[in-house]
Amino acid sequence: MQNPIGDKLLVRTASCNCGQLSLTTTGEPKRVSVCHCTACQKRTGSAFGVQVRFPAESIGFTGLNKSYHRTGDTGSSICFHFCPDCGGTLWFILDGSPSDVVIPMGNFADEQAFLEELSSQKLPPPKIAIYEERAQPWVILEGIEERYD
Repeated sequence: MQNPIGDKLLVRTASCNCGQLSLTTTGEPKRVSVCHCTACQKRTGSAFGVQVRFPAESIGFTGLNKSYHRTGDTGSSICFHFCPDCGGTLWFILDGSPSDVVIPMGNFADEQAFLEELSSQKLPPPKIAIYEERAQPWVILEGIEERYD
């Protein structure tokens, strides 16, 4: 896969709050989604979570992490990996999709200035919304193509 601005694969970096734990992604994400479940609302401290999914083989990790397992609303297991220093969740893996790594989009925030300069490298907007019946009533998202409750 080539990136639109050159011959190299597109590489992005994500990190925890303190920077001790980081990862790099190569290529484009498989999907970007918004989740309104109560667990994502609690994890993010916000009205919803925005996740970017990449194939596991396209990710490199640096730093120490701890993990936390929980059972999701559908009964499947989710393994969250977080920084033991600052507690920031950097990625998680869904039991039903073990070959993918899911990264909360905000972890790419350090890249924002770079992404604004090179618009072809911006992460795409979410096209999928999950657990919309739990969405805060004031949340209105444009561009959603797939919806799951």
